Amino acid sequence: MRALRLIALILAALCCIIPLSACRKGPAEEDAPVYLEMNTDYPTPDSLPDGQGKRVKVILLLGQSNATGCSINEYLKKGLDERQYERYAAGFESVLINYCLDDHNATSDGAFVKVDLTCGATDGFFGPEVGMAEVLSAAYPDETVMIIKYTMSGYSLHHHWLRQGERGSIYDAFLSFAKLHMDYLLSKNYDARIGAICWMQGESDTTDFKASHYYDNQTAFVSYLREDLAPYAEEGGIYFIDAGISNSPYCEPAYPAINEAKVRFSADSPQNLYFSTIDAGFTVHLEPIGDPDWGHYDALSELRLGQMFGHYIVQSYQMRTNE
Repeated sequence: MRALRLIALILAALCCIIPLSACRKGPAEEDAPVYLEMNTDYPTPDSLPDGQGKRVKVILLLGQSNATGCSINEYLKKGLDERQYERYAAGFESVLINYCLDDHNATSDGAFVKVDLTCGATDGFFGPEVGMAEVLSAAYPDETVMIIKYTMSGYSLHHHWLRQGERGSIYDAFLSFAKLHMDYLLSKNYDARIGAICWMQGESDTTDFKASHYYDNQTAFVSYLREDLAPYAEEGGIYFIDAGISNSPYCEPAYPAINEAKVRFSADSPQNLYFSTIDAGFTVHLEPIGDPDWGHYDALSELRLGQMFGHYIVQSYQMRTNE
């Protein structure tokens, strides 16, 4: 039974890979506008008690499949001692998440739920929210932190989040999702403010053409985010925390250009923060054993991705108080 379960998990992981290759387009298609039919029917169940004016930090988690969460729980369990793993499985009551992944392929059904190992691409997978929740619950033990997570696995910034430099299909769908749930928090009397956006994306922009536009696209993208989310912004504005992509074969040939664009963008403002997953030693070549999924971080690296996001979130709030 254990072997059958692992086979099922591996097959599910392949679903996270397919869009990555599918959205690599030939030269003749690079400039064509792309329209996606996105489902924006988002439920809003009344999942929270009255906030009574409580101040809460809100973090947005956006990107493609490594943000969605395509790392396998079984390998995380093998890489940790039992006590550590059970802590992640039990979840973090003070860090809540509302998520919509891959155009409703996996959702929290509009509810804010505790972060645990069930918020990834499908059953048996987890995302960076786990490491984020670990760090944030320790840094803010007397607070509630809300994560709003919206991802589209295998889709590009150039064609899908944006469309010819303007707000695109995924961006519009995400914005509807974020505004709906921010308005819900405010209606429940939470003093909810967005402090940071965590961005794990770029693997699907690694053709030479798309990579050459990544800096300009990211500049436009973040300006749209800050403009459109300004009514919900934390005092001092919204920080943008950007993770570099890996040097996996799936990110060839242009992963260096993508990461260089991210570094360049981070230098444009002290509110733009960047970290390198390559320099951090993240791996993609170990799991599943014997047939590695080169498109997605191995379990311990995915956990570390979330932890690094968490540390940069804490840093961003410290920077805000020192301004």
